[in-house]
Amino acid sequence: MIKTLSKKEILNIQKNREPFLMMDEVKLISDKEIIGKKNFDDSFWVFECHWPGDPNVPAVFQTEALTQISSMIVLSNQKYHNNTFLVVMSNNLKFKRKITPNETLIVKSKLLYFNRGVAKFKAEGRVDDEFCCSGEFTMVLQEEISKFNKD
Repeated sequence: MIKTLSKKEILNIQKNREPFLMMDEVKLISDKEIIGKKNFDDSFWVFECHWPGDPNVPAVFQTEALTQISSMIVLSNQKYHNNTFLVVMSNNLKFKRKITPNETLIVKSKLLYFNRGVAKFKAEGRVDDEFCCSGEFTMVLQEEISKFNKD
């Protein structure tokens, strides 16, 4: 089941929009694996202020790319299109290499667990096959978790 989704298709499935959309394309490898990419071209607005003379992608945007691409494993299921995924826990975050203008981050992610709206993912990002970042994320689908909240 390999299926590639373009940016236009991604925009129809999830809620993030430019300038905060941290994926340009995703390839669903299976119902538990995905590969996605984000090109940080020199027009990426963050480069103007982080940092002048040494522009690079802050860890928070690398983390956002990891989580957005990971979330597409679940959100690509028609049942969950345009649901809201919230990050509730991040573990084992690692950052090793700067991402600079005109580089492309390639993210590989696996869905480790999904039940009752709670998902756990493990993701890793690379540029030119060199390790950049990784983490494990627990996320909840707001629309699903509210079905089990008895308050």
